Amino acid sequence: MRPRLVAALLLVGALRAAAQGWTGDFAPTPPEGIGDVSRWQVVAGDFDTRRARGEYRFYVNPSRPAMYQLMRYRVQFLEGATDEEQRRGPAERVAFIRQPGVREPMALWERGPAGADPAWLEVAAGTNAYRLEMGVLIRVLGVHGAVRAEVP
Repeated sequence: MRPRLVAALLLVGALRAAAQGWTGDFAPTPPEGIGDVSRWQVVAGDFDTRRARGEYRFYVNPSRPAMYQLMRYRVQFLEGATDEEQRRGPAERVAFIRQPGVREPMALWERGPAGADPAWLEVAAGTNAYRLEMGVLIRVLGVHGAVRAEVP
């Protein structure tokens, strides 16, 4: 795919996301326990495919430049979605690698509805909801990787 075509597709995706009410604003504070990420590099993007649309913010810890340690994303499934995908809704999710290099599940949270207390609901590793979200996150990373591979 040519760079201009990729840029045009990204622009169309951004405009469609804005039309859907997605402003690019993620929750003002991440879940408790993540700490200060204000100096981390942020890689942002959005997408609009036949099956899903969404947006993401991936964070690179300066002390671990070869990985995304924090991943924030929103995905809304469209046609062809499974019942489980449709039920999950487009709320913001946060995946966090607490201890890079240590073999343990990522921490995962879902943003509760406006005014909810707590604002972030932890999704327990090993549950069906956790497995579903890991699949969604892998797809978001795949879309992100495909776009990066096309841009020179």
